[in-house]
Amino acid sequence: MVKIKIDGIEYEVDEKKNLISAAKDAGVDIPFFCYHPKLSVVGMCRMCLIEIEGIPRLQVACNTKVTEGLSIVTKSDRVKEAREGTMEFLLANHPLDCPVCDKAGECQLQDNSFGSGKGNSRFTLEKRNIPQEEIGSNLIINHNRCIVCYRCVRFEEEMVGESNLGLFERGYHSIIGLAKEEPINHNYQGALADICPVGALLNHKTLFKSRVWWYKSEESVCPGCSTGCKTYTNVRDNKMFRYMPRIDEEKDQYFLCDKGRFNVDWLNTNRLFSFYKNGEASKSAAVLDEISEKISKSKKIAVIGGAHESDQNLKSIKESLSKLGVPFVTEARVSPEQYKEPEQVDFQYTTDKRPNTKGAVDAGFVSSEGIDSIRSAAAKGEFDLIFVIKEKVSEILAGAPSESIVVLETNLTEDTTKAKYSVPIKAYSEQSGSFTNKKGWIQNFSKSMEAPKGLSSSEEIFSLLVTKTLELRSNTREAAVGNR
Repeated sequence: MVKIKIDGIEYEVDEKKNLISAAKDAGVDIPFFCYHPKLSVVGMCRMCLIEIEGIPRLQVACNTKVTEGLSIVTKSDRVKEAREGTMEFLLANHPLDCPVCDKAGECQLQDNSFGSGKGNSRFTLEKRNIPQEEIGSNLIINHNRCIVCYRCVRFEEEMVGESNLGLFERGYHSIIGLAKEEPINHNYQGALADICPVGALLNHKTLFKSRVWWYKSEESVCPGCSTGCKTYTNVRDNKMFRYMPRIDEEKDQYFLCDKGRFNVDWLNTNRLFSFYKNGEASKSAAVLDEISEKISKSKKIAVIGGAHESDQNLKSIKESLSKLGVPFVTEARVSPEQYKEPEQVDFQYTTDKRPNTKGAVDAGFVSSEGIDSIRSAAAKGEFDLIFVIKEKVSEILAGAPSESIVVLETNLTEDTTKAKYSVPIKAYSEQSGSFTNKKGWIQNFSKSMEAPKGLSSSEEIFSLLVTKTLELRSNTREAAVGNR
């Protein structure tokens, strides 16, 4: 930590951080466009101009090293005039089409225009007009809105490891465009739209779907893989529209991959709301009563899956099952990737596509035998009941008798119609809890959607089943005593 002065006030800041980030920690916002804490510094936008004591000319804050005794001025008339000039140049050719731009409401150009702009333009000539282009499988570029901050080019080269974009022409004619004939097809097209500070880069999948101020947002965690990226959920009319990255500089979390970001349809469509018996919709009471009766007669029970469930649900399920006095085995690891350290598919996405494998291991929701041994035992009929929590029965229990299988699912699948019983459960977004990611970080997520009335979580289902089973046993004992 070092001491620096900002506008005459002394602060203690982290010397390892960029000056813009260090100032923000101290509560001072320096406007910028091209700077990003995970990308190289280029100083292209000239928006973060400041005065530095002892240096006659204005300097860019993003390229100023944080050192002991540094003294800067961010709010002088000279600095304000320079920023106004920068904004005037950036807005000269900008179309000012905020009412139809998807970035409106979360646009840095809007924010900096209000905070540092003049409020009027002296540009009277015809603005340049370049046709919009599709440059990716889920990415379009509006050249007229682009301010040539170079963020997208740096992100691809430095984070994704590809060079699909480049800066072409000079001055008035400068544009960002494809450097190759093939369109962009990597896993971070959503991230490209995110880091664009204006509405130049946009995704087809979210285009014109909703205004950002209509969303209800909650802090959450991406359920797409073991990385556990922090997110904000964007919900409208109780439907999930998108995930947005929740930046955590301390844990080096800034981005979301497309596989996690756009995987929202399962929360909005094809949900399982009915209890099923033998492939047909049934009443909840009848299904739960039959399962409870089977539990009361069982000699051994298995619970497979659970790596999609929260830490709290897994702990509660084990506690409920322990009250039965019946031998049971739990195993959340159903794929080879879960039995080893997750491998990186790219710089974010991993081979383990479940968000809470580490949490399941820490909670003891695993067995010493492993899934192969359990699968073999199930095929031999050694389990009277097998509960499968949000996993594909056809893949992990081939050969097991369907009469013994109870599926707990959020969505209507082929497995739910083939199992003996199928029980609907809440999705993670309809609950609060935590996931433990591959590094052992316990990360909380908040409830962001309302579950349909009557829908229960997995732990509530097991708690109810155990309660019913114990009541059934008690009634059976009382009846036996009364008949003596």
